[in-house]
Amino acid sequence: MLSRITSFLRLIGRSGISRHGVIAHARQKAADPRLRPPLPASAERLGWVLPASALIGLGVAFLLAADLGLPPFDVWLSAVDQRTPLSHGQAAWASSGLLFGVAAALGVRPTLVSVAFIVANGLAVDIARQIIVPPDTIGVRLAMAAIGIAMLIAGVGLIVHTAATGGAYEAITEAAARRGISPVRFRTGLEVGALAAGVAAGGSFGFVTVIIALGVGPLLAAAMQALADHRAGREARLQSMRSPLHAVERDDDLLSSAS
Repeated sequence: MLSRITSFLRLIGRSGISRHGVIAHARQKAADPRLRPPLPASAERLGWVLPASALIGLGVAFLLAADLGLPPFDVWLSAVDQRTPLSHGQAAWASSGLLFGVAAALGVRPTLVSVAFIVANGLAVDIARQIIVPPDTIGVRLAMAAIGIAMLIAGVGLIVHTAATGGAYEAITEAAARRGISPVRFRTGLEVGALAAGVAAGGSFGFVTVIIALGVGPLLAAAMQALADHRAGREARLQSMRSPLHAVERDDDLLSSAS
């Protein structure tokens, strides 16, 4: 039993189980130059943050309406939502703001883009939640959950692929790493702690939570690897086209076809 728990925790550490954990993990992996996309300018990053936040907000709102479980970090936010006057989006602002504050006190200040990402996420969730009507039948709830998961993956994937920004998890994990704490272990503790606290406080936990926890990280990791392979292959092809040998071979082919 202990070995199974250890294996599960290692899985969490390798991939992350929540949207913030996945982003933090992906940004850490981007230290590998082969996996690192070019870092956009701040204005361009803000341009990517807005559609990504809209997708994430819509995804979470669909999952809230389906009521079959939320992403792990949102389990905690739903508990705060239920027990305080705060909305789901405002609970995200408060929780992320607390983590940002701790990270800033430890020397890692949040960027304007990362703060904009959290603010836009919260607004998107709360606006979409007012529009989407919770369904009654289980079939429609399952369909809404599937749509929510797809939108969530698309939004997080857009943030990860464009390297637009990180979040509160990334900031506080970096602060811990500067003090010699393993980033993987620290982020795993955040992930498990937030989920456990949310479940204990009565947050919206269900089988969809498990699907997202086990599936989103590996899916995004595979997508990042595929994109990195495509980028590396494209650069290799472009380099070969620029080489003198390739130019000579191409001229020979043209002469042969002409004759």
